[in-house]
Amino acid sequence: MKLGAHSVGIAALKDYHFYSHGGRAERYGQTIDVRHRYAVVFTVEMDPEMIDGAPFAPVVMESARQYLGSGAIAVQVAGIIRRLGSEARAHLDGNYLVVCPLVARDAGLGEIGRMGLLITPAAGPRVRIAAVTTDLPLVPDRPTRDGTVVDFCEACRKCARCCPAKAIPTGRRETIDGALRWKIDAEACFTYWCAVGTDCGVCVRVCPYSHRDNAFHRAVRAGVRRSFLFRRLAVPLDDVFLGVCSPRRAASSDIIPRRKGSIVG
Repeated sequence: MKLGAHSVGIAALKDYHFYSHGGRAERYGQTIDVRHRYAVVFTVEMDPEMIDGAPFAPVVMESARQYLGSGAIAVQVAGIIRRLGSEARAHLDGNYLVVCPLVARDAGLGEIGRMGLLITPAAGPRVRIAAVTTDLPLVPDRPTRDGTVVDFCEACRKCARCCPAKAIPTGRRETIDGALRWKIDAEACFTYWCAVGTDCGVCVRVCPYSHRDNAFHRAVRAGVRRSFLFRRLAVPLDDVFLGVCSPRRAASSDIIPRRKGSIVG
């Protein structure tokens, strides 16, 4: 797309799309009250070669670059909408008031996977998301709910097996706060980030949906969507040909020293 978005959709906003309270800077602890009715949400793709470097420095560089890219698009789109005479707010890294993966899912851009991230059809979780909320009357896209993604994640568990912090659950989804989902151990995940000094990204790297969008992997994704048996065969085959945690080991002992009191020690 012209501004660099990988995919774009429109969602009608619901209460569960919004955070309840601010979590940063001057908004910390403040009740969030946004009365916009619609969101334009989009993804930008992260380079697979950079993500292959996870959990080391390249993933930080690429993550930051695409957060910047998605933010630049959001600011431009919000400005265009305001010039049309409607209210608009850009939601970008460090300034989110909406839960972008949920908004993106309901705008038809993908499904929420085991790792808690948006799984897009062409790039899997290898994307960054930004959104613009507005009172401009828009026609929402119909959510394209794909149960095969959830079914694949139920069987795969590759992100959970490779997670250095063991922050991703290996079991089935649970009903949490009224929603059926996998609950990520956010404290363990962020503590590992702080210990290793990067954004980690191992779960994104090893996810079978993150593979390059070429003819071969498009054929594999088609098989995953259409056949239960294919989904079950795809998991061990991905391990055989691409390794359990390839191309680089993600065991915590390989990355940071074990120490008393550490989540990885």
